Amino acid sequence: MSELEVKSRRLGKDSVNGVYRYDPGSGYWVMLKETGAALVPSERYAVVYFDNTLCPVCRRYDFQWYPFVEGNTDNLKGFGLYIVLCDWFTQQCASATAAMTFIEYQVRASPTTMLMLTDGGKVIYTERYEGLLTERDLQNIVLSFPDRAERAARGEKVSRPLTEEEVMEELGKALAARKGGGS
Repeated sequence: MSELEVKSRRLGKDSVNGVYRYDPGSGYWVMLKETGAALVPSERYAVVYFDNTLCPVCRRYDFQWYPFVEGNTDNLKGFGLYIVLCDWFTQQCASATAAMTFIEYQVRASPTTMLMLTDGGKVIYTERYEGLLTERDLQNIVLSFPDRAERAARGEKVSRPLTEEEVMEELGKALAARKGGGS
């Protein structure tokens, strides 16, 4: 009659492919019903972690992602928190919903973290971060997202925050340019 509910405290290499939503009341990631259509979050603000069970960097990212989510439940009220999980992108994915979500948002790197602003069942603004984020990156990027997203929705120009890695790259370029220009 009713489908068996799939839920987990944390997802990983042995988890069932699908799209999961975090339930802060229980602390579980609960698999959404399989629809075959791409995820469009119902919440105004959403954070979506695109994960692959066969991705070693994703397993490292888990050490940042889960503590961030679990430690910020009060700060994340009003956010939908999702994980889209396949074994390896759409090539190896037992969930049509997860595969279609990878396709819809053109995710070709894992881990990828997307922040979304939705309105009336449509995604109207996104920010994409490919690769490993630190817990500090997540704090900075996610908690400031509603302000940036609302400004973008009003037509204002906004820039997404740089990750710690991007700041270091920019600093390295600036130092190299300074050193090269001063010779």
